[in-house]
Amino acid sequence: MQKKLFTLPALFLTAILVVGCNTSDKTEDSDVQKNEPSNTEQQQKPTTEDKTVEDSKETPTSTETDKGTTETTDSATAPKQEVNYVQKGKDKTETATESKSADQGYKMQQLPGFTLSQEEPGKDMLVSNENAEVFMRIEDVSQSSYDEAKTSMQDYMNAVGETSSLSSEDLAAFKGIKNIEGYVVNFEEDKEKVIGVVFEKDGLIIKLTIHDNDELDLTDAMFKMAATISKK
Repeated sequence: MQKKLFTLPALFLTAILVVGCNTSDKTEDSDVQKNEPSNTEQQQKPTTEDKTVEDSKETPTSTETDKGTTETTDSATAPKQEVNYVQKGKDKTETATESKSADQGYKMQQLPGFTLSQEEPGKDMLVSNENAEVFMRIEDVSQSSYDEAKTSMQDYMNAVGETSSLSSEDLAAFKGIKNIEGYVVNFEEDKEKVIGVVFEKDGLIIKLTIHDNDELDLTDAMFKMAATISKK
C-alpha cells in the first residue's frame, strides 16, 4: 500500500514536469516566429520610386538614337520630293523623304522601300527592303581629290571583274554634274551587276557602289536618289 502511495505522487510530479516543458517549448517557438520576418515581407513588390528608376534605365530618352542609324526627322516636316524612275521598263513615281547620314556630311531624298544605315564609319548602306543583296554603298570621300577617288574606284571595279565604262546616257540621272565617272561589271549567268560611280557636287566627292539584279532592277531608282545627294 505504501508502495502505491509513493508511486502515484511520483507519477503526478513527472506529468507536471512534462507539461511544463512542452508549454515552454511552444512559447519559445511562438516567440521565434514573431521575431522572424515573413517571406511575404521579404518579397515585397518594388516601391513606385524603385519602379520609376528601373523604367528610366530600360527606356531610352527621345534624344537617344541607335548607333549607326541615320538621323531621324519628323516625316511630317521633312522635305519631300517626287522622284521618277524606271523599273523593269515601267515608269514609276514615288514621294521621297529627306534622310541625313549619321556621321557623313550629306543628306539625300530616300524612296519608300529602302533603309539607309551606317555600314561602318565613313560608309553608309541604302538597302532594298525586299532583298538585302540589292543595295547602294555611299561614301563621302571629300578629304580626297576627285582624281584620287576615281582611281580608287577604277581599281576596285577591276578587282570585281571585267569592267565597262558607263556612258553619259547611262548617267543621265545626274543632271548638271560635270565631274562624274561610272563603271559596271555584269554577271550574265547570275543576272546580277555591280556598278561603281564617282562624282563631285556641292563641294562633296561621293563614291557609290551598287549591287543590283534583274529580278528587282532598282539601279535607276538608286541613281535618282543618289542624284539628290547634297551637303547637309
